[in-house]
Formats: sequence, structure tokens, C-alpha cells
Amino acid sequence: MKPLVWVMKTKKNNNRHIGLFILILILLLGWVIKNLLFAQGDLGSIERENNIFILVTGAVKNPGIYMFDREPSLKELIAKADYLKANLIDAKLCDAYPSVAQGTNVQISLENRNIHVSTGPMPAAYKITLKIPISVNTASLEELDTIPGIGPGLAENIINYISLYGPFKKIEEIKNVPGMGKLRYLKIKPYISI
Repeated sequence: MKPLVWVMKTKKNNNRHIGLFILILILLLGWVIKNLLFAQGDLGSIERENNIFILVTGAVKNPGIYMFDREPSLKELIAKADYLKANLIDAKLCDAYPSVAQGTNVQISLENRNIHVSTGPMPAAYKITLKIPISVNTASLEELDTIPGIGPGLAENIINYISLYGPFKKIEEIKNVPGMGKLRYLKIKPYISI
């Protein structure tokens, strides 16, 4: 009679499976790191195409924000917004506005069969959304507060600084405002102008 011998077979580890597993882990880790780094973005690297955005409100069929590849004339703007009484537009009015600047709010109204056009700045929240820089020299406290990275306290510091020392001559001068550090300056730089 043969003695009873227990033989345990061990599974061979397939090195290919381990290597494949490690490769997948490395790729997954690289993807996570890449997405974390790029999700934070480079400070101050907002890119804006050379599009011109104009807000049209009032007596038009289609009020809203219109995009142009250059500064439009009033006639082009009214045509795009589909003015209700387009045949009443006179040449003098269009000559008064040969071009409408970036970030302008154009209000069109009709009074006594006469077209009235008034212009002003587009609200700051629209400008921030459309990546149109806000002039820190003329912005109100509320407008400055809409800029990412500037809260009500820093907005007040900016206004106080301008009232003491006058308007900024170069955008870099905003670094002198109390509470404005280098990182915060880099964060707000794409959103501001002088």
C-alpha cells in the first residue's frame, strides 16, 4: 500500500496579469493627476476670443446679447436684433453710432414714432460671464464685487485706494491695494482693465 501524500498544487502567478494590472493602475493614476492639475487651471490664464459682445434691450423683437467679429455699427446691431420699426431708422441716428464698443448695453425705444437709442455699460455679471474685462478705475463697489477673487472688503479697499491716490495708470498698480496679494492679483488679472 502506498502512503497517502498530500500534494498541494500552487497556482502559478501569471506575470502578464500582474503587469497589466500595474499598467492600468499607472494609467489611471496619471489620468487622475492630469485632471486634478488641469481642473485647477493656470492662474490668470483665461483666454477670450476676439468676439465683440453687445447687449440689446428695449423695442426689439429679439432682445439679448449679440456677438460680432468686429465692433458693429448701430444699423448692423438693429438689423440683427430685428427692430420692430426698422423702416423708421434714419441715417442721422445711424451716423451718430458708427460703431458700438465691446460690453455696451444698447437700449432702443420708440417714442412718438421717433427712435431713441441710449447706451451704457453692460452689467458686470454679464461681462464676467463673457470674459470682458471690467475697468477698475470706473467700476462701482457692486461691479468690483462680481469679479472672482474680489469680495466686498477688497472692492471697498480698491475704491478707497482710487479716491486717495487717483485712478490706476497701469493695471499692475492694483497690487498696492491693501489685501491684494500676488496670487489674488494673478487670479483677477484676466477680469480687469484700466
